[in-house]
Amino acid sequence: MLSNVARLLMASAAVSLVAFGSAPADACPAISSTVSALIADTTPVASGAVFFTAVQKAAFGVDSSGIALLWGSTSPNSGQYYTNFSAGNHVTKITTATGIAAGDVLVISPTSSPSYSGHTAIVTGAATLLSTAINPVHTDTKQWALPIADSTTSVHGCGTTYPDSRWSGTCSGGTFTPGEGTAYMRIYSDLADNLLGFSWSVTSGATYYEPATRPYIVGRLTPCPLP
Repeated sequence: MLSNVARLLMASAAVSLVAFGSAPADACPAISSTVSALIADTTPVASGAVFFTAVQKAAFGVDSSGIALLWGSTSPNSGQYYTNFSAGNHVTKITTATGIAAGDVLVISPTSSPSYSGHTAIVTGAATLLSTAINPVHTDTKQWALPIADSTTSVHGCGTTYPDSRWSGTCSGGTFTPGEGTAYMRIYSDLADNLLGFSWSVTSGATYYEPATRPYIVGRLTPCPLP
């Protein structure tokens, strides 16, 4: 069923790449409402990019041919999604922390030095400003907890305030089960809320990645097709 894809392709061409000043509670209900069902499914998903692809198929009723029509591959990896997001293909770029909403997608670019394959995560809610910044702290920045859903082999922290659903037990003696789940990442902004770098988790000492070192884009499908 490709009618939704066709509508998405035609409408996307008319959308300019501007930041949303204020985010709706749910930027793309079709995306965000499908996430929990796929996490509950016991079928393994190989990566964040594959998880995002599976969500699109379930939410929009498209098959691999429809995915290829949209993104240039029947099974895009994070690098291919990042290239499409950078070009503004079928997405509007969100450039402020306050503009992010459930249903948006965060895509981290692959890098060659050091070698990194990139990552894709689906945003499940608005970014929440941390009342007290935690290490690493950077001057004239704000820190935000960003709720996400993804498939990964690397835990996004193990705390109770910003948990990873795939972690069980205490932080010192618990276990992590790779695969699909929900968690939190940390994003940084300047004092005007413009997006800067990020860290993999909302935990003290988590590595901070500069935008120039590990670029990422938060994108919103435009328009969001109905299921």
